[in-house]
Amino acid sequence: MLTRLHIKNFALISELTLDFKDGLTVVTGETGSGKSILLGALGLAIGARSNSLNVRHGTDLCIVEATFISPITNKILVDFNLEFGSDKESLVIRREVRSTGKSRSFINDSLVTAGILREVGNKLVDLHGQDETRALMDRVTRLDLLDDFGGHVTVRDAYRAAFSAWRSAVDSLNTLEAEANQPQSDRDYLKFQLEELSELGLHSLNQEALEEEHNRLKHATELATGLHASFELLDSHPEGRDAISSLESAIKEMEAIEMYSKDAFDLLERLKSVHIEMRDIALESSHLSESIQHDPARLDLINAKMEALSSALHKHNVPNAGALSLVEQELNRRIEKCDGIEEAIHHARAAVNVKKEALEQAGKALMKEREKSGKELMNLVHHQLAPLKLPHVEMSWAFSELNTPDLIGIEDVELLFSANPGSPTQPISHIASGGERSRVMLAFKAALAKRTTVPTIVLDEIDTGVSGDVATRMASTMREMSSGQQVFSVTHLAQVAASGNHHLEVSKKTNNSEAITQAVYLATQERNEAIATMLSGSQVSEEARAAAKVLLSR
Repeated sequence: MLTRLHIKNFALISELTLDFKDGLTVVTGETGSGKSILLGALGLAIGARSNSLNVRHGTDLCIVEATFISPITNKILVDFNLEFGSDKESLVIRREVRSTGKSRSFINDSLVTAGILREVGNKLVDLHGQDETRALMDRVTRLDLLDDFGGHVTVRDAYRAAFSAWRSAVDSLNTLEAEANQPQSDRDYLKFQLEELSELGLHSLNQEALEEEHNRLKHATELATGLHASFELLDSHPEGRDAISSLESAIKEMEAIEMYSKDAFDLLERLKSVHIEMRDIALESSHLSESIQHDPARLDLINAKMEALSSALHKHNVPNAGALSLVEQELNRRIEKCDGIEEAIHHARAAVNVKKEALEQAGKALMKEREKSGKELMNLVHHQLAPLKLPHVEMSWAFSELNTPDLIGIEDVELLFSANPGSPTQPISHIASGGERSRVMLAFKAALAKRTTVPTIVLDEIDTGVSGDVATRMASTMREMSSGQQVFSVTHLAQVAASGNHHLEVSKKTNNSEAITQAVYLATQERNEAIATMLSGSQVSEEARAAAKVLLSR
């Protein structure tokens, strides 16, 4: 159960620490006093979405810490691989929210994700909000109710897996059919692009060699002239003023003195080496000069190839011929895919049919479990309705298959209701009054309490729309529920407030600078006065005090 709640800088709460006991704790206070703020803090601790508005104005950090001690906490800690506390039955949740809206969550000082916090929180507290009674009119809420009561998680998960597989198969088929429905001109254009690239002969095209040949042919005259001039300057100059002749003269001079100095000898060896290299360069320049030919036809052919390559690079927005080869491969793949689209669609349709059949089987299995749990739950609910002054109510579940299944199931389920003997049952959303809906919701909660392992339940004004003897009967039901789990009831009814084992009153104090929400447990005399106020208003009469005393003595 929840044993302690520590709140700091949450909304209008500056700092508040509350210790709780088992049984039924009633929470009262005037409208606007901050009861919802108190529940909001608990909700934040068990995984509700956080935002910067949670943080009290003028502060930077909000902290909510909830301590639970229960036999199931040991299993929770093991299942989620969390650290144990001071003893194996304690679990402490701490939620921190910054004024920026960022939050962190800890369980026994281990940092956890928001998803894990919500999972753990759902196992520890059933927080019934004021909207949950209205949510009973919603299909998703009704089906979740049956699943929670039946505990058929494995069957439900199997259905959801089958639904996801079917949806994936349908999406694949839709994609293929969309591709098949593309205009024929798209395929023709792909083939045209492929033919353009095929003409380039990319498999044997060497772009660097092509560019080299293009430059050689385009500048053949300049190359031949330059190479021949280099040859003459190095060797065979008509007037004998070539570099090799000068070098040979230098070698002769050095040979005459090389025996007198090692340095001269070394220089001679270097000159001989240069002479060999220079003569080789001269010969190669001569050969290259003689090999260069003017070939206008070949130049025109290379120009055409270069222009075609440049155009393809620009068209496909790629840097080189290697990248164009990848484009060619992709075009081939897409054309092959177009050619095989009909066969792919045939296989995809077959896959959809197989997945749909599996989905229907899983859906029927889930619906069967829901029908079974629905009957069991309704028997318990009817048993709970009689003490709530609805002895003649007839309720049942009406299942109907949807035209199109969804992630929740293949069916809708309507809660049918009749408050009077002989009257036909109709959807509860059409005929039940607010007070009747509140009692039905409490009956469901009481029935679920006999199956649930959640140690704590919070009922936020579940008694809305009732009064008198009905309120007394609802209070008795809550008291009975508290024998099996810790129950908190936020109420404006004196009958309910008087039935609690513990009475927590919430109030708001305002000074010149701020409003602060507070909460305190009431002693016997204070509690008598609070209930008398609930009965008569701000002007408390002696009759109201006497009536409050009678309620508390029951």
